Amino acid sequence: MEICKLEHIRKDYRMGEVVTPLKDVSLVVNKGDFIAVEGPSGIGKSTLLYVMGTLLQSDEGSYTFEGRDVAKFGDDEKSELRAKKVGFLFQDSTMIQALTLRENLLFTQGVGGKKDPKMVDELLYRFGLEDRADFFPHQLSGGQRRRAMAARALIHDPVLILADEPTNDLDEHWSEEIIRVLKEQTEKGTAVVMVTHNSRWAQEATRRCRLEDGVLVDIAE
Repeated sequence: MEICKLEHIRKDYRMGEVVTPLKDVSLVVNKGDFIAVEGPSGIGKSTLLYVMGTLLQSDEGSYTFEGRDVAKFGDDEKSELRAKKVGFLFQDSTMIQALTLRENLLFTQGVGGKKDPKMVDELLYRFGLEDRADFFPHQLSGGQRRRAMAARALIHDPVLILADEPTNDLDEHWSEEIIRVLKEQTEKGTAVVMVTHNSRWAQEATRRCRLEDGVLVDIAE
């Protein structure tokens, strides 16, 4: 079952000169896929995730999500899609500083139309954060914040998880646990698109691609 499809996506940045990280990107993401997108830093991998998460609009090409043309979505429709359908595990994700970790998770869950405190507590335990539940974001270490972002990405049962270098700031144990959790989600039918420059974790995916010169190419096994 298809979740989303990108066809001939182009994205330009105009910063004095035109920079085009995505020149002609096509990708079909189906239910249960675990896709790793590899490539060096600064090549456009994060831009791809931003387009897929409707945080950036492409300059050319088409993007459909569950059969609907995203270009025709208004701001409210995009916000609803992000709140209910997409889980973000981004490097620059932030939490609401005035709320505790548990309150942040409950808030994100509520925006997505759910209210399940038990699920919040289960995720806090799963990611080793139960003793940090009442801490504010500034009281968490870098690794704890990364694990909190992973919990937040799952809190509303998304159909698609977009993960940008999800193991950054994590030790070996928690890196393995994050990858294990992502794989478990795909077994439940959630699709995962993970950006990484770490070939070890990319090997855990069921499909590996590389972004090269603005084009996405499959990596032969």
